[in-house]
Amino acid sequence: MRIGLVVDSSCDLPHSFFNEDGIELMPTTLRIGDQTFEDHRNKNQTIAFHSAQMEQKADFEVESIPYSSEQIENLFLDKLVRNYDHVFCLTVTRSRSDIYENAMKASIGILGKYKKVRQDAGIDSHFSLAVINSCNIFTGTAVLAAEVMRMIKAGAAPSVIDSRIRELVPHTYCYMVPPGLQHIYKRASKRGDKSINWASFMLGSMLDIKPILLGHMDETGPVAKLRHFDAAVETMFANVTLAVWAGLAAPAICIGYGGDPVAVQKMPGFQRLQAEAESAGVAIHVAPMSMTGGVHTGPGCVTVAFISDKHTFEEKV
Repeated sequence: MRIGLVVDSSCDLPHSFFNEDGIELMPTTLRIGDQTFEDHRNKNQTIAFHSAQMEQKADFEVESIPYSSEQIENLFLDKLVRNYDHVFCLTVTRSRSDIYENAMKASIGILGKYKKVRQDAGIDSHFSLAVINSCNIFTGTAVLAAEVMRMIKAGAAPSVIDSRIRELVPHTYCYMVPPGLQHIYKRASKRGDKSINWASFMLGSMLDIKPILLGHMDETGPVAKLRHFDAAVETMFANVTLAVWAGLAAPAICIGYGGDPVAVQKMPGFQRLQAEAESAGVAIHVAPMSMTGGVHTGPGCVTVAFISDKHTFEEKV
């Protein structure tokens, strides 16, 4: 059976997952000021985008537009129902994007129209799909996608993969440290998101306080606030290292960075995490944060995600 996976642009996986493993992409459309373009997760374009954001002084209106139900239906009927027998559609959290709802709506039309498309292609077997809300963001979606691909390569049946991924969603943790709060505060305020209020923004900016944010089960909010970016990143990576020691539920860690991912190698706490992960047989996948994510977090943001049923965050590690 041919099993495929489709994700949206915010899924922070390295390019090899798309280029070599064949993960399909539903690109997000971005409107920044008077410019409109699609986020296809092109590595060089993404790194250049983050670099330009670091140098940009003016603040522009930003809008991210997910694939519509019609676009998703067309992607499936024009391509995926011919290339695969079952497709997993894994989306960013439904609390921050309409793509999950759009995919659910599109699935009705896809299942009603696929037979003729496959018959015209000389394929007589049935087609099926599953839409799964990752309940997470950025690398949180990515680490679940990495597990889907690992199971596909291992020859697991769609029903086994489906059951396993839905079981892992509540145990998926995505931590994030932004270098500044300006982008997050402004974007969140426009969405009505109160995870960072005005007082926290002003105090944090004056005292160089950096929050460690957690994405988990459709919610995002701070779990700790530390002085200075390096201290926050080191604490974040130390918690992931503890999770590796305790044993992960899936053998992968995903890291996203709003810039050239080579910089992650020199971040405090990363080398220790890398050594422990290698010892435990856990793969670390480092990728540029998507432009879709970057417009909301600002350049230089670091995220890391893993799956664990034993994890508890510790501020002092």
